[in-house]
Amino acid sequence: MWRLLAVVAVLGLSAPAAGAVDAGTSPRVLERVILMRHGIRSPTKAPADLARYASDPWPSWPVPPGQLTDHGRDTLRSLGGRLSQDLRDAGLPHDSCKGEVRVIADSTARNQASAVALLAGLSPGCAPVYQAFPVGQDDPLFRGAAAGDDDDGGGIQAAAIDTPILQTLAVLQQVLLGCHDDACLARAKAGGKQVLLGGDAAKALKTAGSLSENIMLGYVEGMPAAQYGWGRLDAPGVARLIGLHNASFRLAHATPAAASRSRGGTMLAYVTATLAQAAAQPTSVKSLVAPGTRVLVLLGHDTDLAAQAGVLGLDWHEATRADDYPPGGALVYDLVQTPTGKAVRLTVAMPTLDALRAGNMTAAGALVRQVLAQPACGGVTLCPVDRFVAVAASAAGSAVSAHAGDEPVVKP
Repeated sequence: MWRLLAVVAVLGLSAPAAGAVDAGTSPRVLERVILMRHGIRSPTKAPADLARYASDPWPSWPVPPGQLTDHGRDTLRSLGGRLSQDLRDAGLPHDSCKGEVRVIADSTARNQASAVALLAGLSPGCAPVYQAFPVGQDDPLFRGAAAGDDDDGGGIQAAAIDTPILQTLAVLQQVLLGCHDDACLARAKAGGKQVLLGGDAAKALKTAGSLSENIMLGYVEGMPAAQYGWGRLDAPGVARLIGLHNASFRLAHATPAAASRSRGGTMLAYVTATLAQAAAQPTSVKSLVAPGTRVLVLLGHDTDLAAQAGVLGLDWHEATRADDYPPGGALVYDLVQTPTGKAVRLTVAMPTLDALRAGNMTAAGALVRQVLAQPACGGVTLCPVDRFVAVAASAAGSAVSAHAGDEPVVKP
């Protein structure tokens, strides 16, 4: 499992942190880019399509597969209000009504609905305005050279699957079928069910990552235990099972092999160019914002967060916050001014599962924040901006897609 990083208790996205560049000071934030996952959605497959994995029917959802729910909208509005205060606390502009915050969303319907909800909480006094390509058109900023909806995991090496993962797979099998012994599995197979144990471990983990996330989504949507876990799972059990989704994404996206894929590289190249513009540093690609715009929110997917972990070698797993890529979870890139120069600070701000279930992002403890060590910059938490630009260029590679930032303005 990922090593445990130092944890900073968070009450917002803007809490300052010390770093190797200027230990003991509170750097001033000059520019902020926030890469955020969309809000709470329904599973991307219908209950009938999931039926082969469980002995009991999967719960029905109030929206079609893969769409933002009403509870998801409410939660993102709450998160938008939290973000507004956090930006104020950091001394950053916070009024999207005045164009001070730019929002770019991926082209899926749930991401665009998430942009509307977040902006409604951030600046409730005006109509939301964001940028996105039409639904169904791949956005190279979020997808790179990849096409289609890949919210689930990719290729996984079976040799990387350890004993704790296999033990949690057995727990998930118990939840899905009500049993997991050999006789149970034989009966399930005879009845046309697909089982997770006894076969290809890599394929099983990819499937388990998706199934465990579907159970988690039912929990954070507010469903009773009889629905999200068929009465066989409590809240700590949900937290344990989501570890399968973490492991699936870690092995499929947040690894050196996955880091070479253009999805993460394209995002990193454009985010770096945006920070570099504010620091008067040259880069080979364009900034995503005009000069003077200091806050950018990118509404993407859990895959985008995992891909950034891969290209930069980041590790933000923390045992008290079960999900590494929860709905509304964010990776924050700050350009900061220190006494010795400009630097880049990376943090994560992740909602807890209980906070998502409650739908209140303003409560104390709703977000857990970590200031991240940057391995590619020598393990410091504040990487000098020229060094970060060089690191990012090396990590992103040459396969950087064009036309990112060309998304048209959307006024719902």
